[in-house]
Amino acid sequence: MIISVENLVKKYDGYTVLDGLNFGVEEGDIFGFLGPNGAGKTTTIRILTCIIKPDSGKITINGYDIFKHPMEVKKIINALPESNGYYEWMTAREYLEFFAKLYGEEPSRQKIDGLLEAVGLHEKEGHIIRGYSRGMKQRLGIARALINNPKILFLDEPTNGLDPNGRRDIHDLLIDLNKKHGTTIFLSTHLLDDVERLCNRIAIINYGKIVWAGEAKKGAIEDIFFMATKEGKL
Repeated sequence: MIISVENLVKKYDGYTVLDGLNFGVEEGDIFGFLGPNGAGKTTTIRILTCIIKPDSGKITINGYDIFKHPMEVKKIINALPESNGYYEWMTAREYLEFFAKLYGEEPSRQKIDGLLEAVGLHEKEGHIIRGYSRGMKQRLGIARALINNPKILFLDEPTNGLDPNGRRDIHDLLIDLNKKHGTTIFLSTHLLDDVERLCNRIAIINYGKIVWAGEAKKGAIEDIFFMATKEGKL
């Protein structure tokens, strides 16, 4: 199991946001982490990516205790947060070169070319980011999240606000990453269509608790989601 979460608790000002979370992700999964707005999805991702600390619980990623070995974990993960800032005066190439250097790499033209090609931005590499559409920025954000060749990619609402064509392009890109490179993808979303097309396993969070976890049953995800979030459990 590449991600293991046990009894995770997080409180803000006395309010329990995460209430004893338990779930696991297998290597090579496209794992859907579902829940209504405010259920605790983003807080969970921020903890898993070593941005904030929980009040209690245990998490291992690729065998590392993330609280004892956060730097080892950060070397093998990357993330595209829901609010993804861009330096809009840069070109796509400059943006990726900048982030490569933050990871201590001297970026090769070949690597940057490969990332831009993978996300469908090679022909737009010299354009200023300010002129990009939302979908193009999402593609660039995913390229940036791949700059360190992560074993695990965390995505928080990666298709939110995109039109149907843009969503399908992102779907195709993620499927390709998973199949060709074996990248484990942790996908946090409330868009059930994304889950239906992408995920092989899911967990559903509601009011800070896991209320359902298991195989992503094609054609049944909507029913599972609404039953789980309505009743709190199945």
